[in-house]
Amino acid sequence: MRFLPTNQIWRYWSFDTCLRDIEATGTRDIDLWLCNNHVNIDAHDIYNAKAVVDGLRKHRVRVRTLTPEQGNPKAYNIMASDCHIKRLTEGYYRQIVRLAGMLDCSRISINGGWFSLDEDPSKAWDNMVSSIGLICDIAGEQGIDVCLETLTPKRYRLLTDRGAMAQALSDIDRPNLQVTLDTGTIARGGEGLEDYLEQFETKIGYVHLTNLDPSVFAHLAWGDEHGILDAARIVNSLIQHGFDGDCALEMTCPSYFNNPREVLARALSVLKGCER
Repeated sequence: MRFLPTNQIWRYWSFDTCLRDIEATGTRDIDLWLCNNHVNIDAHDIYNAKAVVDGLRKHRVRVRTLTPEQGNPKAYNIMASDCHIKRLTEGYYRQIVRLAGMLDCSRISINGGWFSLDEDPSKAWDNMVSSIGLICDIAGEQGIDVCLETLTPKRYRLLTDRGAMAQALSDIDRPNLQVTLDTGTIARGGEGLEDYLEQFETKIGYVHLTNLDPSVFAHLAWGDEHGILDAARIVNSLIQHGFDGDCALEMTCPSYFNNPREVLARALSVLKGCER
């Protein structure tokens, strides 16, 4: 099992500083979040592709997962009904697959998107199914898996629980579509991690190993005194159910932005020795 830091809490730092900090912890594998401060990508091109590749090589860091920017008001939305946004979204994911090829990365991590509150939810669901199917087809041509996660329930989201995930897998029906389990999101939604592990089994392709403070809408780092989840219990539950893949360490609390290296080092220290 590998623990993959993400660059999210380095959003106010350069990509080089992010990579230098990650390298300093002895970590070699990451989940690369596609914020434009680090990866200047849109529906038409990857404008700093050489700098990204050179930086990763310089710091001996490998990208195992690409995570697009996906939430409102970002320009790309999997659940969009507008034909122009659909076209832009397709172009964006084609560039992501292109970047994955440059980085020898075999996984993209996505969610189901969002819809307008005055839109018919059934049509929004159909839009999501169609868009994710197309993304899977584009990625599949290059041998890339697409891992789909549930999000915390909101009025403008549809993919927010285990039942919806099962329906999405059935409706989209692509061999390279897998499930991402987000431990914090599952707990926040009042669901059980064990239920996900037992239902989806071999379809689980990725884990967001996140901590939780119910009073704060953010992914907490392991080692944050406000987190309520038990890292050792979660890691061992994953192992007992046969999952030995990659776990992203999503940490999004704004208080981490000033000292991201320390936050990562503390999280890794907590997770060290959890596998037993």
